[in-house]
Amino acid sequence: MSKESIRSVLLSGMLAATLLGVLCGGLPIPARAAELGVRGNRLLLKSTPLLVLLSQDPAISLTGSDPIGGSDGSITFDDGATVTSLPLPSSNWRANGSRTVFRYRNGTAPGGPSMIKVAKVKSGMLRVVAKGLPVPVPNGPRTITVVLRLDGGTNVYCMVFSGTGDGTQFLVRDAATGSCAPTPTATATATPTSTGTPTPRLPDIAPPGAPPLRYRDEVFSDVSTTSNITYGTAVNNSGQTVTLLLDIYEPAGDTVTARPAIVWVHGGSFCCGTKNAGDIVDEATEFAKKGYSSVSINYRLEPGGCSLTSPSLTCITAIREAQADAQSAVRFLRANAATYGIDATRIAIAGSSAGAITALNVGFSSSEDPTAAVGGAVSLSGARISSTGSVGAHDAPSLLFHGTADTTVPYDWAVTTWNNATAAGLDSFLTTWVGAGHVPYTAHRSEIFSQTANFLYWELDLANAAQ
Repeated sequence: MSKESIRSVLLSGMLAATLLGVLCGGLPIPARAAELGVRGNRLLLKSTPLLVLLSQDPAISLTGSDPIGGSDGSITFDDGATVTSLPLPSSNWRANGSRTVFRYRNGTAPGGPSMIKVAKVKSGMLRVVAKGLPVPVPNGPRTITVVLRLDGGTNVYCMVFSGTGDGTQFLVRDAATGSCAPTPTATATATPTSTGTPTPRLPDIAPPGAPPLRYRDEVFSDVSTTSNITYGTAVNNSGQTVTLLLDIYEPAGDTVTARPAIVWVHGGSFCCGTKNAGDIVDEATEFAKKGYSSVSINYRLEPGGCSLTSPSLTCITAIREAQADAQSAVRFLRANAATYGIDATRIAIAGSSAGAITALNVGFSSSEDPTAAVGGAVSLSGARISSTGSVGAHDAPSLLFHGTADTTVPYDWAVTTWNNATAAGLDSFLTTWVGAGHVPYTAHRSEIFSQTANFLYWELDLANAAQ
């Protein structure tokens, strides 16, 4: 049965009871105190580098928010080609005696916790100064959306600046009131709401067939591993040439010579970690037993990296290096598909934390680089961050798992990623774990495995893959 057939069955009501359980089985996502579009009075980007942001709008309020005592805040810049979120850690905020004015200071910018140097927020006003550029200085007309989240998203303010830059300076004054992307009102495992025909939650629908069904169930008891295959070289931020290695996990004794493949990308704050990480080895092994070729990769890591609560220019470089290396791995597998027994038309990518960010960045760049295109991207505690290009209708479908209490990669960032994907007309599914933190792999292992297997079965059309 194809993905389109499943949609038809669902919409005709034959699986209405199953869908109703999906729609009603989760917990509600708590609403924010404020999510408002506000007027942008000034946005200055200079190639020196320097960023100055100012908004004076009566709608700005600190009601229900405490930047000091609450969760970390963040500020996101999106110019349509690059999206970068910078943290505003609660530990860097200070308040006056009456707690009516909050000031953020980072004396080591663009290092330390962020490239943001100073910020000031009070009723009716916010101001931010950075010693780095989260997006390039435009050379020509450009629209930049800025979203400030206080106290983990308790209060969210959105500004839109449209103007023209010359490559060295971009200055916009007195912009019109911006607007915030809608926050999903779905339950923890609900189908995204859209204005057209709703997209069934394919991750919750097991493929039909008697067990064991290849790609859904465990079909093989043993796995063979080929380690340290060189898939390329790349120069890191220090000018050193890094040899890029991968391991391939294959079902032992399999006679299929063109298997769908999953590229697994480890986490580690873009500074640390290896392709032998425990969760990655576990996933690679279990999906090889289902009949896949699992491929775990190493990629360039930068000293200090970033946990995304303390990014720097090095952090942004590391994120983009990881994306480029993962794309190189996809190209390598596609070019050497016959050698390694891979179906070049059925390659997916998945990862945790930094690896999840990388997986999504690769997935949402599929239409811009068809040589590194993937058929699906799976994220555990990740979001689309600092990726070049924009999300389009021909990018990869995505499945995101995320906890609402994640302070490393805030839940709001995953919501934004999901909203952007669905707005582009893509299949995208967000599984929310209310109260869960960052990478709750052990607690949700079974759910991650079943939803990932279902999602990839439909999106890669595995009913028609080699059996």
